[in-house]
Amino acid sequence: MTAFRALVVFSLTATLAACGGGEESSGGGGASKGGQSQKQPATKVSAVTVQPEAVQVYGEYPGRVQGKQTARIIGRVNGVLLAKNYQEGSIVHQGDLLFTIDPKPYRATVNQRKATLASAKASLENSRRIYNRTKRLYDANAVSEAERDQALSNFNSDQAAVQQAEANLESAQIDLGYTHVEAPITGVTSLRDIDLGSLVTANQTQLTTITQLDPVYVLFALPEDDAFARRKALAEMGKQTSDASTREATIITGTGDVFPYKGEVDFTQSTIDPDTGTVQLRAVVKNPENALMPGRYVRARIRIQTIEDALVIPNEAVSDSGQRVNVFVINQDGKATTQAVTLGPDTDSGRVITDGLEAGDQVITSGLGTLQPGMPVEVKSADTSSNKDSAAGGSAAGDNQKSSSNSSSAEDNQ
Repeated sequence: MTAFRALVVFSLTATLAACGGGEESSGGGGASKGGQSQKQPATKVSAVTVQPEAVQVYGEYPGRVQGKQTARIIGRVNGVLLAKNYQEGSIVHQGDLLFTIDPKPYRATVNQRKATLASAKASLENSRRIYNRTKRLYDANAVSEAERDQALSNFNSDQAAVQQAEANLESAQIDLGYTHVEAPITGVTSLRDIDLGSLVTANQTQLTTITQLDPVYVLFALPEDDAFARRKALAEMGKQTSDASTREATIITGTGDVFPYKGEVDFTQSTIDPDTGTVQLRAVVKNPENALMPGRYVRARIRIQTIEDALVIPNEAVSDSGQRVNVFVINQDGKATTQAVTLGPDTDSGRVITDGLEAGDQVITSGLGTLQPGMPVEVKSADTSSNKDSAAGGSAAGDNQKSSSNSSSAEDNQ
């Protein structure tokens, strides 16, 4: 009986020992699995290494097209409007005949003034002869000094009369010329402002308007809240410089297309408009095909600054939470860490970082949605996957060729 109890005790002890050993083994295996699960694989990301570079800072501002010159055509003489010699809305050239005002009264006046001039010249010739004769007689003591002076006075009076008649004739000829209204500039015409047969009042009745379309002005302003751009633009535009790009303006149409001709900023207002808080600028733009019509809204893009040794990163690398602006950089351990940065102006190359980064920092540009601080990362190459695929494809093609060759050899042997 005692032996039986000893055997039972031994069996229970062995069973418990076996159970305990199994738990330890199981526990050890769990720890091993847990250790493997804690090791995270590196996340593949794209990154750029920032290096100092010179960048150009541009600004875009809304503007409006304006004709370089606008001429209001006004009748210079009184008369009835007889004819219109152009197509409304068409391009006319300087010197083209636009309107005809009834010239008959003015032509009659010219003829009258010509007759008056001829009469004055005849009187002048007569008084000249009388004066010359009287002067000879006076020299011979045949006439008195008073008679000589009277002859001289008549001669001078007739000279003045001729000059007056010539001036009156010239005035009449000018008025006659005003009956033919010509275009003072080359440009596009508006609708006529008066009907044919209407009475034109001198210097009051407007006949039409001509707007010059080549070149045109683009007027734009730098807003009050863009103090940085305003200060830089004033500094740059006010210089008398041979740097054409400093004064160059790119015109962007309402559809987003870039106008083929560059503008040149020829005027920068020296003061800030107190009513609008803006600085007015003007660019002259060639417009040979009349594509920029006056009144059209466009955008003017100008260079406002050159930043030397700027650190620039792609815009997609920037994360703005509203409270702070961060970027992900790769530390020396190959892990992603967040770095607060200060943003500078936006450029064609990317966003300028004025504080928070140093030359040589690796900034992550992709995979930011799932990236967490402290995660291991691996920078992927754009050509790695394609090279692997091509290598795999080549290997597979080689294996297929070998398999095909072996099969052919086997068939030949058979």
